[in-house]
Amino acid sequence: MIAQQVKAQVGVLLDSGVRVGGAVLAAPFISPMTRTALDLAGMGWFDLTGNMRLQLDEPAVFLDRTGAERSGLRDPADRLLKSLRGPAAAKVVLELADTELPVGVRELADRAEVGAATSARVLELLDREAVIVRSDDGAVTAVRKRLLVERWTQDYKVTTSNEVIRTLDPRGLSHALKTLPSLGTRVAVTGSAAVRAYLPDGVMPVSPLVSLSLYAEDPAELMGQLGLRRADRGANVLVLRPYSDVVHLKSRLLDGVEYASPAQVVADLLTGPGRSTEEAEQLIAALESNESGWER
Repeated sequence: MIAQQVKAQVGVLLDSGVRVGGAVLAAPFISPMTRTALDLAGMGWFDLTGNMRLQLDEPAVFLDRTGAERSGLRDPADRLLKSLRGPAAAKVVLELADTELPVGVRELADRAEVGAATSARVLELLDREAVIVRSDDGAVTAVRKRLLVERWTQDYKVTTSNEVIRTLDPRGLSHALKTLPSLGTRVAVTGSAAVRAYLPDGVMPVSPLVSLSLYAEDPAELMGQLGLRRADRGANVLVLRPYSDVVHLKSRLLDGVEYASPAQVVADLLTGPGRSTEEAEQLIAALESNESGWER
């Protein structure tokens, strides 16, 4: 990682007796993921788009300014992947969050059911953003899952990447939840209800369950089976026609109900309304204790 390299260089200076008040990385552009890594390493940054942070203990100084989130300095002919938008990139992202490591480019492509070129380009982007760690032969040896999902949500939003139909179950959420295992159409639960499925026993959710979010291959069929009505106001069930079938390919079956993968649920919550960000943080904390890679 760039942050680790800079930190190592500062360590060399300190060992040689040079007094270092603070370390700042200067570059034409510093991405959001790299800025996060620098912050965690206790370092500052400055780039030509206006992103800047400088923090000193002696004398006391703290400067923080936000510039561009994307670089405008690349050559127009540069064909490097710059976005994780679209189903193919999503498949690679969700596979990385759930796959056994180490994994090479072609093996990852096979697991994610995408072309090898797509796998290679997504890995190249994630490597530039310090989201993954790769060996000399290019295999992925570690995935920073939290950063992976956060980077994905720069290009993916639950309410804009999917078709959203706001509906009302007049019999309440308990009716919809109880009916899910017996439905004749495929449905994957995400959002607040999925958090409850993934939290350890005895852990209280940070917010009450006030709505249900369901990925449905056939929204009309689902609405008919549950007796849902379209509702501009007072909706308690969001029916989502998914951006990709990956929400089903990476789902998990718990007590007869299909739930979107934890990484998908985290992404949906991070980009959802209300207190969903707090629910995302609670789910991430739970995942940290069971799966490596979710920690900061």
